[in-house]
Parts: sequence; C-alpha cells; structure tokens
Amino acid sequence: MTFNWLLFLTGAYSLLPVNVADQIFVPLWWALCIVGSIAAINEFRNDPAFAIPGAALTTISFIFSLLAGGILQM
Repeated sequence: MTFNWLLFLTGAYSLLPVNVADQIFVPLWWALCIVGSIAAINEFRNDPAFAIPGAALTTISFIFSLLAGGILQM
C-alpha cells in the first residue's frame, strides 16, 4: 500500500496514458484495501494495538479510492 501511495504522490501515474492509468489506479487501490482489511482482521486476533492503526490506514485508503473513482467518472 505504501508503494502505491508513493507512486500517486510522486505523479508516476501521470506518466502513463490516461486509459491505462484509469484501468490500473482504482482497481489496484480496491485490491489493496481488501488485502489490508483481511490483514487487519487477522492481526486483530494477535495484536489489536497493531491492527487498529492498520485498519485506520486501510479505511483512509478506501475512502480515497472511492473519491478518486468518483472524480475519474466526471
């Protein structure tokens, strides 16, 4: 997830053609959010103090992906 944030913040997706970037960007964010949710749920059983910040970052990324997907549809 960190690598995807780094690519977004540095503008690496702007180097790709628009159609390719649209096909990669949003589905990748959603997949990472699903994986982050599964990891947070599994980690909550072992160490809740570590799982709660992970779940918060996953939630922020999910909200951002919904926002980005909405903006891309405009």
